[in-house]
Parts: sequence; structure tokens; C-alpha cells
Amino acid sequence: MRIWRLSLLALTLAATAACHDSKPAQDAGKDAKPPVAPAQPATELVTLAWTPANAEQNLQSFDLQLTGAELISICRKPPGWVLERTAGGIKGYATVGAGFVSVEHLGDLNDLFLIRPQAGQTLGVKGKLLTGVYADDGGQSEVPATPALLRRSPAKECPGR
Repeated sequence: MRIWRLSLLALTLAATAACHDSKPAQDAGKDAKPPVAPAQPATELVTLAWTPANAEQNLQSFDLQLTGAELISICRKPPGWVLERTAGGIKGYATVGAGFVSVEHLGDLNDLFLIRPQAGQTLGVKGKLLTGVYADDGGQSEVPATPALLRRSPAKECPGR
């Protein structure tokens, strides 16, 4: 009977050793990080970086078409303005003359909307801004939009949400 016990003991030791040897391989898998999916580009908060040519000039409206980015949300609008999504962009206009943005109220153009840049693409903008001069109906002019008009900063969401 001793031979039988020894055989059983040897078999048990062999099985234990086989299980023990497989654990490091299983543990190594636990330490390995799972594959990471490509991250979506972060979102950015956009400020309209328009500056008047002089103290008399004001911003009355804009119409911007974006390329290389998706408009996620309109975050805020200047007092007296309407902002709307368009196909591929955003437009805004003052509803009354008192809503025109002048040099004293440039802060009203901060943090207007949230975008998500598209991976591997450069942000582009087309369109125009309409500016004017107080007390001069003939003083309106169109300013072409350029990427320099958009001041961008990383943000997960619109401020105050």
C-alpha cells in the first residue's frame, strides 16, 4: 500500500506544480494593461478674438463656417444677440443696436461655443463679420474670417455647466 500512497502523493505534487506554474502567466496578464482605444480629440472653448479698428467701431453680426472641427455646443451669447448653429458652423447677430459689441464690451465675445477638433485636421474658418460705427449707418464693413479670429482653450464643457 505504501507504493499506492507514494504514487498518489507524486500525482498530487505534479498537479500542484502544474497549477502553480500556470499562475505566473495568468498574473502577467493581470498586470498588462488592456489595449487603449484611440482617444477622441479633446474639446475646446472658443472665444471670438475680434478687436475693433478704433473706439467707434462695433461688431454687429458674424457668420462662420468651420472645417476640421465639429460644433458641440453654443455656450453663451452676448446680451441682445441671437446665436444659431448652421450647417458646418455658427452665426450670430445683434437684435438691437444696443447689442452691438464695442471696445468696452469685448468680454461678451469670450467662451461663445465649444468645438471638437477632428483628429489629423487643421481648424479652418470661412465667413465674415459685419462691423459698423455708431451714429453712421453708412459705416458698415465686412471683415473676412480667419483662423486667427478664433482663440481656443481646452475645456471639457461650457463654463457654468
